[in-house]
Amino acid sequence: MKWWILSLAMTLAGSAQAGPNWVIKPDGLGPYKVGAQYENLGKTFGGLEPDSMITENKVCRVARSKRYPNVEVTFVKKVVARVDVSSGYGTERGVRIGDPASKLQRVYGDAVKPHPQHADWLMVETGDRELAIRYVMVDGKVKEIHAGKRIQLQTEDGCQ
Repeated sequence: MKWWILSLAMTLAGSAQAGPNWVIKPDGLGPYKVGAQYENLGKTFGGLEPDSMITENKVCRVARSKRYPNVEVTFVKKVVARVDVSSGYGTERGVRIGDPASKLQRVYGDAVKPHPQHADWLMVETGDRELAIRYVMVDGKVKEIHAGKRIQLQTEDGCQ
């Protein structure tokens, strides 16, 4: 019986540390994926901070993860539409906060496109153009990485 409890405790401890091993993909980060429900994320993975932004009609809301404070999630109609990461994680292709624009070019090639209205945003879209990753650049280096529905990555606030 003691071995079973010890094994369970070790498994749970490993699960709590899962966040640092997550990678950013066009559909999000770890459990913070496009399509996940507000209520589910609010009750799991350490929960969500109170909404930092909510539209008057309550269609769009933005909340930060309690357990992973460098992860901010945009919900449209209480469903994840976008995930913003400010540190601690990299993409599935190994791009991380602080990497130079030249690494994006090397990793993604011609798939990297500048945003038409924001010179400091570099976009990489999926083949169906439904999802994307947006790299916010400052002084030629990645400052933030945003992933999710392409339409939600077209504006700074992410609510369309």
